[in-house]
Amino acid sequence: MKNNKLFLLSLLGLLTGLAPVINNMFAPAMPSMATALAVDKTSIEFGLTASLIGLALGQIVLGPMSDRYGRRRVLLASMLSFVVFSVLLIWCPSPRWLALLRLLQGVAAGGGIVISRSIAADVARDRKLMQMLAVINVINGILPIVTPMLGSSLVSTWAWQGVFVAMAAIGVILLLGCFAFDESLPREMRKPRGWRMTVSNFGKVLGNGRFMATVIHQGGALGVLFANIAVTPFLVRYYGLDDSYTGWLLALNGICTAVGAGLAAALQSARHGVGVTGAGLAVMSIPVLWVLVGHHSLWVYEAVICTMLVLVGITLTSSSSLAMDLAHEQAGTASAVLGAVGFIAGAIVAPLVSLGDMIGPTSITLLVSCLIAAIAGLRALARSKPN
Repeated sequence: MKNNKLFLLSLLGLLTGLAPVINNMFAPAMPSMATALAVDKTSIEFGLTASLIGLALGQIVLGPMSDRYGRRRVLLASMLSFVVFSVLLIWCPSPRWLALLRLLQGVAAGGGIVISRSIAADVARDRKLMQMLAVINVINGILPIVTPMLGSSLVSTWAWQGVFVAMAAIGVILLLGCFAFDESLPREMRKPRGWRMTVSNFGKVLGNGRFMATVIHQGGALGVLFANIAVTPFLVRYYGLDDSYTGWLLALNGICTAVGAGLAAALQSARHGVGVTGAGLAVMSIPVLWVLVGHHSLWVYEAVICTMLVLVGITLTSSSSLAMDLAHEQAGTASAVLGAVGFIAGAIVAPLVSLGDMIGPTSITLLVSCLIAAIAGLRALARSKPN
Protein backbone atom coordinates (compact mmCIF):
# COMPACT_ATOMS: atom_id res chain seq x y z
CA MET A 1 0.00 0.00 0.00
CA LYS A 2 1.44 3.31 -1.08
CA ASN A 3 1.62 6.27 1.25
CA ASN A 4 0.13 4.48 4.25
CA LYS A 5 1.09 6.14 7.51
CA LEU A 6 3.88 3.74 8.51
CA PHE A 7 5.47 3.77 5.04
CA LEU A 8 5.29 7.56 4.77
CA LEU A 9 6.74 8.23 8.22
CA SER A 10 9.56 5.72 7.64
CA LEU A 11 10.44 7.13 4.20
CA LEU A 12 10.34 10.75 5.37
CA GLY A 13 12.35 9.92 8.48
CA LEU A 14 15.09 8.26 6.42
CA LEU A 15 15.13 11.06 3.84
CA THR A 16 15.41 13.70 6.56
CA GLY A 17 18.26 11.66 8.02
CA LEU A 18 20.45 11.98 4.92
CA ALA A 19 22.44 14.74 6.63
CA PRO A 20 23.81 12.43 9.36
CA VAL A 21 24.31 9.71 6.75
CA ILE A 22 26.76 11.85 4.76
CA ASN A 23 28.25 13.74 7.73
CA ASN A 24 28.23 11.55 10.86
CA MET A 25 29.33 8.50 8.89
CA PHE A 26 32.06 10.53 7.20
CA ALA A 27 33.42 12.04 10.45
CA PRO A 28 35.17 8.86 11.73
CA ALA A 29 36.89 8.51 8.35
CA MET A 30 38.41 12.00 8.36
CA PRO A 31 41.64 11.31 10.31
CA SER A 32 42.49 8.15 8.35
CA MET A 33 41.58 9.83 5.06
CA ALA A 34 43.91 12.73 5.88
CA THR A 35 46.69 10.21 6.50
CA ALA A 36 45.96 8.21 3.32
CA LEU A 37 45.90 11.32 1.11
CA ALA A 38 48.90 12.87 2.94
CA VAL A 39 47.12 16.14 3.75
CA ASP A 40 46.37 18.05 6.95
CA LYS A 41 43.08 17.83 8.84
CA THR A 42 41.86 21.20 7.52
CA SER A 43 41.94 19.91 3.93
CA ILE A 44 39.71 16.98 4.88
CA GLU A 45 37.44 19.25 6.94
CA PHE A 46 36.57 20.97 3.64
CA GLY A 47 34.98 17.69 2.58
CA LEU A 48 32.54 18.20 5.46
CA THR A 49 32.12 21.88 4.64
CA ALA A 50 31.48 21.11 0.95
CA SER A 51 28.73 18.63 1.79
CA LEU A 52 27.04 21.19 4.06
CA ILE A 53 27.16 23.82 1.31
CA GLY A 54 25.73 21.24 -1.08
CA LEU A 55 22.93 20.41 1.36
CA ALA A 56 22.04 24.10 1.49
CA LEU A 57 22.20 24.59 -2.29
CA GLY A 58 20.20 21.44 -2.97
CA GLN A 59 17.39 22.64 -0.75
CA ILE A 60 17.34 26.15 -2.23
CA VAL A 61 17.12 24.81 -5.80
CA LEU A 62 15.15 21.58 -5.42
CA GLY A 63 12.58 22.75 -2.86
CA PRO A 64 11.00 25.34 -5.19
CA MET A 65 11.29 22.88 -8.10
CA SER A 66 9.14 20.42 -6.16
CA ASP A 67 6.50 23.17 -5.79
CA ARG A 68 6.41 23.46 -9.59
CA TYR A 69 6.94 19.89 -10.83
CA GLY A 70 5.63 17.81 -7.89
CA ARG A 71 7.44 16.04 -5.07
CA ARG A 72 7.92 12.57 -6.58
CA ARG A 73 9.67 13.52 -9.83
CA VAL A 74 12.26 15.75 -8.16
CA LEU A 75 12.75 13.24 -5.34
CA LEU A 76 13.56 10.41 -7.76
CA ALA A 77 16.13 12.54 -9.61
CA SER A 78 17.74 13.55 -6.30
CA MET A 79 18.10 9.99 -5.00
CA LEU A 80 19.48 8.67 -8.29
CA SER A 81 22.11 11.44 -8.27
CA PHE A 82 22.94 10.67 -4.65
CA VAL A 83 23.74 7.06 -5.51
CA VAL A 84 25.95 8.08 -8.46
CA PHE A 85 28.04 10.61 -6.50
CA SER A 86 28.40 8.25 -3.52
CA VAL A 87 29.83 5.59 -5.85
CA LEU A 88 32.27 8.08 -7.43
CA LEU A 89 33.55 9.07 -3.97
CA ILE A 90 34.83 5.51 -3.44
CA TRP A 91 37.63 6.31 -5.92
CA CYS A 92 38.27 9.87 -4.73
CA PRO A 93 41.97 10.63 -5.51
CA SER A 94 42.56 14.01 -3.84
CA PRO A 95 41.10 16.67 -1.51
CA ARG A 96 39.95 18.71 -4.52
CA TRP A 97 37.91 15.83 -5.90
CA LEU A 98 36.67 15.12 -2.39
CA ALA A 99 35.35 18.67 -2.06
CA LEU A 100 33.68 18.63 -5.50
CA LEU A 101 32.03 15.23 -5.17
CA ARG A 102 30.94 15.91 -1.59
CA LEU A 103 29.38 19.18 -2.78
CA LEU A 104 27.39 17.33 -5.45
CA GLN A 105 26.49 14.55 -3.04
CA GLY A 106 25.21 17.19 -0.63
CA VAL A 107 23.08 18.83 -3.34
CA ALA A 108 21.43 15.48 -4.09
CA ALA A 109 20.86 14.71 -0.41
CA GLY A 110 19.45 18.20 0.10
CA GLY A 111 16.67 17.33 -2.33
CA GLY A 112 15.59 14.41 -0.17
CA ILE A 113 15.62 16.50 3.00
CA VAL A 114 13.75 19.52 1.66
CA ILE A 115 11.10 17.47 -0.11
CA SER A 116 10.49 15.28 2.94
CA ARG A 117 9.56 18.38 4.98
CA SER A 118 7.38 19.64 2.11
CA ILE A 119 5.53 16.32 1.94
CA ALA A 120 4.86 16.50 5.69
CA ALA A 121 3.43 20.02 5.21
CA ASP A 122 1.29 18.71 2.31
CA VAL A 123 -0.48 16.17 4.51
CA ALA A 124 -0.60 17.80 7.99
CA ARG A 125 -1.01 21.16 9.72
CA ASP A 126 -0.58 22.79 13.15
CA ARG A 127 -0.20 20.35 16.06
CA LYS A 128 -0.62 17.32 13.78
CA LEU A 129 2.31 18.60 11.73
CA MET A 130 4.40 19.01 14.89
CA GLN A 131 3.53 15.47 16.01
CA MET A 132 4.33 14.10 12.56
CA LEU A 133 7.67 15.93 12.50
CA ALA A 134 8.43 14.63 15.99
CA VAL A 135 7.96 11.02 14.83
CA ILE A 136 10.01 11.69 11.68
CA ASN A 137 12.80 13.29 13.71
CA VAL A 138 12.88 10.37 16.14
CA ILE A 139 13.13 7.95 13.19
CA ASN A 140 15.90 9.94 11.54
CA GLY A 141 17.42 10.39 15.00
CA ILE A 142 18.39 6.72 14.87
CA LEU A 143 20.78 7.51 12.02
CA PRO A 144 23.04 9.88 14.02
CA ILE A 145 23.29 7.04 16.55
CA VAL A 146 24.02 4.26 14.07
CA THR A 147 26.03 6.04 11.36
CA PRO A 148 29.11 7.09 13.38
CA MET A 149 29.49 3.60 14.85
CA LEU A 150 28.98 2.11 11.40
CA GLY A 151 31.50 4.59 9.99
CA SER A 152 34.11 3.64 12.61
CA SER A 153 33.54 -0.05 11.94
CA LEU A 154 33.79 0.39 8.17
CA VAL A 155 37.00 2.43 8.46
CA SER A 156 38.66 -0.23 10.63
CA THR A 157 37.56 -3.00 8.25
CA TRP A 158 37.64 -1.51 4.73
CA ALA A 159 39.49 1.81 5.24
CA TRP A 160 37.82 5.13 4.46
CA GLN A 161 36.33 3.93 1.16
CA GLY A 162 33.94 1.71 3.12
CA VAL A 163 31.87 4.67 4.31
CA PHE A 164 31.07 5.69 0.72
CA VAL A 165 30.08 2.13 -0.18
CA ALA A 166 27.60 2.25 2.70
CA MET A 167 26.27 5.64 1.58
CA ALA A 168 25.66 4.30 -1.92
CA ALA A 169 23.79 1.29 -0.49
CA ILE A 170 21.56 3.54 1.63
CA GLY A 171 20.89 5.66 -1.46
CA VAL A 172 19.71 2.60 -3.40
CA ILE A 173 17.27 1.69 -0.60
CA LEU A 174 15.85 5.22 -0.56
CA LEU A 175 15.58 5.29 -4.35
CA LEU A 176 13.46 2.13 -4.25
CA GLY A 177 11.29 3.68 -1.54
CA CYS A 178 10.75 6.79 -3.66
CA PHE A 179 9.52 4.64 -6.56
CA ALA A 180 6.81 3.33 -4.21
CA PHE A 181 5.78 6.83 -3.13
CA ASP A 182 2.53 8.39 -4.39
CA GLU A 183 2.61 12.10 -5.27
CA SER A 184 1.44 14.27 -2.32
CA LEU A 185 1.09 17.56 -4.24
CA PRO A 186 -1.77 17.43 -6.78
CA ARG A 187 -1.30 19.27 -10.08
CA GLU A 188 -3.91 21.88 -9.16
CA MET A 189 -1.91 22.78 -6.03
CA ARG A 190 1.41 23.29 -7.83
CA LYS A 191 2.90 26.73 -8.36
CA PRO A 192 2.98 28.16 -11.90
CA ARG A 193 6.17 27.44 -13.79
CA GLY A 194 8.64 30.23 -14.37
CA TRP A 195 11.52 31.74 -12.46
CA ARG A 196 9.61 34.97 -11.87
CA MET A 197 7.14 33.06 -9.69
CA THR A 198 10.01 31.27 -7.93
CA VAL A 199 11.66 34.59 -7.10
CA SER A 200 8.29 35.91 -5.92
CA ASN A 201 7.87 32.93 -3.58
CA PHE A 202 11.34 33.48 -2.12
CA GLY A 203 10.49 37.14 -1.62
CA LYS A 204 7.35 36.25 0.32
CA VAL A 205 9.18 33.76 2.51
CA LEU A 206 12.22 35.95 3.19
CA GLY A 207 9.95 38.91 3.95
CA ASN A 208 8.07 36.92 6.61
CA GLY A 209 9.67 38.24 9.81
CA ARG A 210 8.25 35.59 12.12
CA PHE A 211 9.34 32.82 9.78
CA MET A 212 12.88 34.16 9.37
CA ALA A 213 13.40 34.66 13.13
CA THR A 214 12.41 31.02 13.64
CA VAL A 215 14.75 29.89 10.87
CA ILE A 216 17.72 31.80 12.31
CA HIS A 217 16.94 30.34 15.73
CA GLN A 218 17.21 26.84 14.28
CA GLY A 219 20.39 27.82 12.41
CA GLY A 220 22.06 28.81 15.69
CA ALA A 221 21.04 25.52 17.29
CA LEU A 222 22.39 23.56 14.31
CA GLY A 223 25.65 25.49 14.66
CA VAL A 224 26.06 23.70 18.00
CA LEU A 225 25.27 20.34 16.39
CA PHE A 226 27.67 20.67 13.45
CA ALA A 227 30.48 22.22 15.50
CA ASN A 228 30.37 19.17 17.75
CA ILE A 229 30.34 16.73 14.80
CA ALA A 230 33.35 18.46 13.23
CA VAL A 231 35.46 18.72 16.38
CA THR A 232 34.74 15.33 18.01
CA PRO A 233 37.13 13.20 15.87
CA PHE A 234 40.00 15.57 16.67
CA LEU A 235 39.06 16.04 20.33
CA VAL A 236 39.31 12.26 20.70
CA ARG A 237 42.91 12.37 19.46
CA TYR A 238 43.61 15.54 21.48
CA TYR A 239 42.72 13.66 24.66
CA GLY A 240 44.83 10.67 23.62
CA LEU A 241 42.03 8.20 22.93
CA ASP A 242 41.69 5.66 20.13
CA ASP A 243 39.82 6.73 16.97
CA SER A 244 37.13 4.12 17.66
CA TYR A 245 35.81 6.38 20.43
CA THR A 246 34.68 8.87 17.77
CA GLY A 247 31.86 6.65 16.59
CA TRP A 248 30.67 5.88 20.10
CA LEU A 249 30.68 9.52 21.19
CA LEU A 250 28.83 10.71 18.08
CA ALA A 251 26.32 7.89 18.63
CA LEU A 252 25.77 9.08 22.20
CA ASN A 253 25.30 12.62 20.88
CA GLY A 254 22.79 11.30 18.35
CA ILE A 255 20.78 9.60 21.11
CA CYS A 256 20.56 12.91 22.97
CA THR A 257 19.35 14.73 19.84
CA ALA A 258 16.75 12.02 19.16
CA VAL A 259 15.52 12.17 22.77
CA GLY A 260 15.04 15.92 22.41
CA ALA A 261 13.15 15.48 19.13
CA GLY A 262 10.78 13.05 20.82
CA LEU A 263 10.29 15.25 23.89
CA ALA A 264 9.12 18.11 21.66
CA ALA A 265 5.85 16.27 20.93
CA ALA A 266 4.97 16.42 24.64
CA LEU A 267 5.24 20.21 24.78
CA GLN A 268 2.18 22.42 24.60
CA SER A 269 3.09 23.96 21.25
CA ALA A 270 5.90 24.54 18.77
CA ARG A 271 6.21 28.04 20.20
CA HIS A 272 6.87 26.58 23.65
CA GLY A 273 9.62 24.36 22.25
CA VAL A 274 11.39 27.33 20.66
CA GLY A 275 11.25 29.18 23.99
CA VAL A 276 12.66 26.25 25.96
CA THR A 277 15.54 25.81 23.50
CA GLY A 278 16.43 29.48 23.27
CA ALA A 279 16.57 29.91 27.05
CA GLY A 280 18.33 26.58 27.58
CA LEU A 281 21.12 27.19 25.08
CA ALA A 282 21.73 30.66 26.50
CA VAL A 283 22.24 29.12 29.94
CA MET A 284 24.36 26.20 28.65
CA SER A 285 26.79 28.51 26.83
CA ILE A 286 28.39 29.28 30.21
CA PRO A 287 29.34 25.72 31.30
CA VAL A 288 30.60 24.77 27.83
CA LEU A 289 33.03 27.69 27.97
CA TRP A 290 34.11 26.63 31.45
CA VAL A 291 34.77 23.07 30.28
CA LEU A 292 36.76 23.93 27.17
CA VAL A 293 38.75 26.92 28.37
CA GLY A 294 39.49 25.16 31.67
CA HIS A 295 40.75 22.07 29.76
CA HIS A 296 38.51 19.71 31.71
CA SER A 297 38.22 16.07 30.65
CA LEU A 298 36.49 14.90 27.49
CA TRP A 299 33.81 13.23 29.61
CA VAL A 300 32.90 16.50 31.32
CA TYR A 301 32.64 18.09 27.86
CA GLU A 302 30.35 15.23 26.77
CA ALA A 303 28.05 15.75 29.76
CA VAL A 304 27.61 19.41 28.82
CA ILE A 305 27.31 18.91 25.06
CA CYS A 306 24.75 16.09 25.50
CA THR A 307 22.52 18.44 27.50
CA MET A 308 22.84 21.02 24.74
CA LEU A 309 22.00 18.45 22.08
CA VAL A 310 18.77 17.47 23.84
CA LEU A 311 17.78 21.13 23.47
CA VAL A 312 18.85 21.08 19.81
CA GLY A 313 16.64 18.03 19.25
CA ILE A 314 13.66 19.81 20.80
CA THR A 315 14.00 22.73 18.41
CA LEU A 316 14.59 20.60 15.32
CA THR A 317 10.97 19.53 15.77
CA SER A 318 9.52 22.71 17.30
CA SER A 319 11.11 25.34 15.07
CA SER A 320 10.52 23.26 11.91
CA SER A 321 6.83 22.91 12.79
CA LEU A 322 6.44 26.59 13.65
CA ALA A 323 8.30 27.74 10.52
CA MET A 324 6.36 25.50 8.13
CA ASP A 325 3.05 26.65 9.62
CA LEU A 326 4.09 30.29 9.22
CA ALA A 327 4.79 29.84 5.48
CA HIS A 328 2.50 26.97 4.57
CA GLU A 329 1.39 28.41 1.22
CA GLN A 330 4.99 28.31 -0.05
CA ALA A 331 5.87 24.98 1.61
CA GLY A 332 8.64 23.92 -0.80
CA THR A 333 10.34 27.32 -0.77
CA ALA A 334 9.91 27.66 3.00
CA SER A 335 11.40 24.21 3.54
CA ALA A 336 14.31 25.17 1.27
CA VAL A 337 15.10 28.32 3.26
CA LEU A 338 14.71 26.51 6.59
CA GLY A 339 17.08 23.73 5.59
CA ALA A 340 19.56 25.93 3.75
CA VAL A 341 20.14 28.30 6.67
CA GLY A 342 20.86 25.38 8.99
CA PHE A 343 23.41 23.81 6.66
CA ILE A 344 25.00 27.17 5.85
CA ALA A 345 25.52 27.53 9.59
CA GLY A 346 27.13 24.10 9.59
CA ALA A 347 29.35 24.97 6.63
CA ILE A 348 30.59 28.05 8.49
CA VAL A 349 31.32 26.39 11.83
CA ALA A 350 32.87 23.13 10.56
CA PRO A 351 36.22 24.60 9.41
CA LEU A 352 36.34 27.13 12.27
CA VAL A 353 36.62 24.53 15.02
CA SER A 354 39.71 22.93 13.44
CA LEU A 355 41.76 26.12 13.53
CA GLY A 356 44.74 26.44 15.87
CA ASP A 357 44.52 24.34 19.02
CA MET A 358 40.77 23.75 18.46
CA ILE A 359 39.89 24.63 22.05
CA GLY A 360 39.66 28.41 21.62
CA PRO A 361 37.87 28.35 18.24
CA THR A 362 35.46 25.66 19.42
CA SER A 363 34.62 27.63 22.57
CA ILE A 364 33.89 30.81 20.61
CA THR A 365 31.91 28.94 17.93
CA LEU A 366 29.66 27.21 20.47
CA LEU A 367 29.14 30.44 22.43
CA VAL A 368 28.16 32.47 19.35
CA SER A 369 25.85 29.68 18.10
CA CYS A 370 24.06 29.55 21.46
CA LEU A 371 23.61 33.32 21.57
CA ILE A 372 22.24 33.44 18.00
CA ALA A 373 19.74 30.70 18.83
CA ALA A 374 18.67 32.48 22.01
CA ILE A 375 18.31 35.97 20.52
CA ALA A 376 16.53 34.81 17.36
CA GLY A 377 14.25 32.56 19.43
CA LEU A 378 13.23 35.51 21.59
CA ARG A 379 12.49 37.59 18.47
CA ALA A 380 10.40 34.76 17.00
CA LEU A 381 8.33 34.55 20.18
CA ALA A 382 7.98 38.30 20.48
CA ARG A 383 6.62 38.49 16.92
CA SER A 384 4.23 35.55 17.23
CA LYS A 385 0.99 34.81 19.01
CA PRO A 386 0.42 31.64 21.00
CA ASN A 387 -0.87 28.73 18.91
